[in-house]
Amino acid sequence: MAGRSIYSRQILVLGGVQLIESLAFALPLSFFPHYVVGLGASVASVGLFTSSFMLSMAVMSPKFGSLSDQHGRKRIMMLGIIGDVVFGVLTGLVPSWPWLLLVRVANGAVSSAAMLSSEALLIDSAPIDMRGEASGFIMSTAMVGRNLGPLLGGTIQWASLSLGLSLLDSYRVPYFVDSGLALLALLLVVLLIREPERSAERRGRPGGGETGARVPLSRTLKVMLAYAFVNGVGVGFIIPIMVLFYSDKFGIEPVGIGALLSISGFIGLFASYVAGRLSDRMGRKPLIALGDLVSRAFGFVLPLTGDVTQAGVIMSIRSLGFNVSMPAFRALRADAVPPEVRGRFFGLFGTAFTAGDVIGPIISTWIYSVYRFEHFRFLGFRVPGYGIPFFVNSVLGILSTVALLALVEEPGRLVPTRPET
Repeated sequence: MAGRSIYSRQILVLGGVQLIESLAFALPLSFFPHYVVGLGASVASVGLFTSSFMLSMAVMSPKFGSLSDQHGRKRIMMLGIIGDVVFGVLTGLVPSWPWLLLVRVANGAVSSAAMLSSEALLIDSAPIDMRGEASGFIMSTAMVGRNLGPLLGGTIQWASLSLGLSLLDSYRVPYFVDSGLALLALLLVVLLIREPERSAERRGRPGGGETGARVPLSRTLKVMLAYAFVNGVGVGFIIPIMVLFYSDKFGIEPVGIGALLSISGFIGLFASYVAGRLSDRMGRKPLIALGDLVSRAFGFVLPLTGDVTQAGVIMSIRSLGFNVSMPAFRALRADAVPPEVRGRFFGLFGTAFTAGDVIGPIISTWIYSVYRFEHFRFLGFRVPGYGIPFFVNSVLGILSTVALLALVEEPGRLVPTRPET
């Protein structure tokens, strides 16, 4: 086994594509709520715009997953990235919030094609006994993009404003950069990605290799789907209110918010790669437990911080925990799902997650808008109302993690295979 490596050209290029696509996706995170409000929507409705994107993803994920099983990962991935290019431009051109909502729905649908086929293509291409490391590597490259994105997007918005554009128009400019980056990712896929052969892994499973096989939902898969749903709710709770939280509590501008989000994300970057490798050796569940419990505990503390430095430290530790757990969970999903229906089941996991992500922003932004300026007494402590979404997120996450650890059995992993070159 000495000298074996997952780092074939295929996987390295997939890592580059993930970096570029994640960078493009994250560009507007530091100012998106302000863009929505600038187009005439209310603060309470900001979650609807996030949820509309995720709702269309949830609806289309199983369909695009099945199509990638039938017609190949690369073709469906290209379709999704082309959609990202087109709808990125349209997002920057919309004249009002109803048009933005419509574009977000369409963009979410095509994005599901790119995301699902990319993840299935990675698992198809990686050695079976090194999926954790492969997931950690790809997640690390995606984290580079997601963590640079808010800083770069905030900088582009600030520079546009400084050059004399109106505040609303300065929010539009990063979306054109977004589309340019997606176009670069498309060129990499067209020129350098090839469809891998999946038959070897199918032969490694009892009864494997049947085209169009129907696989029943085991208890393990059901619990993992529930876990994905709760994770989606949690992520949806936090993403739209994080910008509002930093603005309301500390008075930070978008470029500063982008810097905070980027720094906290980079703290946990290396953890994704290391955690993925460790999950191949120690098992998936120990890494999921460690990462989730750290992430949820520090997420609970975040709204109680007293200054920007404290918030940055707590946010960084929260990010560290998240980056430890996610590669292990992705590898656990891959271990549990037969290759001939991987796209469809990854689509179901995507639907479960995004269904939660649809519900989360709507509830959290409504709660935030109602209680953002309120305070409550609890056990003698003065608790800020804007912290309620953070508290709910942490409690739900801990409950779902306990259920996963108690009810899911790790499947036996297959014999090693050679990586795709």
